[in-house]
Amino acid sequence: MQKIGITGQDGFVGKHLYNTLGLFPEEFERIEFKREYFDNDEQLDDFVNRCDAIVHLAAMNRHESEEVIYKTNVMLAQKLADSLSRTGSKVHVLFSSSSQEERDNLYGRSKKEGREILAAQTLRNGGNFTGLIIPNVFGPFGRPNYNSFIATFCYKLTHGEQPEIQTDGEVKLIYVGELVEEIIGRIRRNVTEKEFRVAHTSVHKVAEVFAKLNRFREEYFEKGEIPALQTVFDRQLFNTFRSYIDHASHFPVKLTKHTDPRGAFVEVIR
Repeated sequence: MQKIGITGQDGFVGKHLYNTLGLFPEEFERIEFKREYFDNDEQLDDFVNRCDAIVHLAAMNRHESEEVIYKTNVMLAQKLADSLSRTGSKVHVLFSSSSQEERDNLYGRSKKEGREILAAQTLRNGGNFTGLIIPNVFGPFGRPNYNSFIATFCYKLTHGEQPEIQTDGEVKLIYVGELVEEIIGRIRRNVTEKEFRVAHTSVHKVAEVFAKLNRFREEYFEKGEIPALQTVFDRQLFNTFRSYIDHASHFPVKLTKHTDPRGAFVEVIR
């Protein structure tokens, strides 16, 4: 039985990882984490001491000030590293970084420096370290205007707003369920990989993704028809889209009654 802690367990990836680990109760025990532990050395140290593996997901992705993003992410990594130093724990640390490490921006720098800080302390303690370099992640219940452009598009299309395409470039994507499988695989493997590049599972232009989502809105959201889902990506995108529908305001959907001399019928699903 491995005891797994997740910093940022209430975030987008964190919730999916936390829930998936719960499907393996004989293999994993989930150690609860709260955001305030970062502000209390005693609580943070107790959390670290209880874990066999820690997945460090806690981070800031968006803020009007890039400097705030940089300082926050480095600070969170440093606080966890300081706890490792105080406790001497040999816990396996898995750090969630980003493909933006390669870009010249403060967010990318913060992820790279955070990864290096935690790698150094983890290895100094004699533990294993996994640095996950992750492409753009999408999936159900992502936070609009924060986690991904897909989350933003889905939210707007299901809430009477019209998304705007700022830049129509190709984006390397991974579905959150696929990412969670990859993380759990690294937990099980339990070896040191300072830079493990998580492979993207699809590449799409922003306009292409928008066109698919707009079709989902027209066929499913407005007409109640199940759209043709021809690829794995289509199914993943449709599952993502459906998660943003406000059930309280959208349902129940009234069915249209068709009548002729032979009788009457309604189409429940099409």
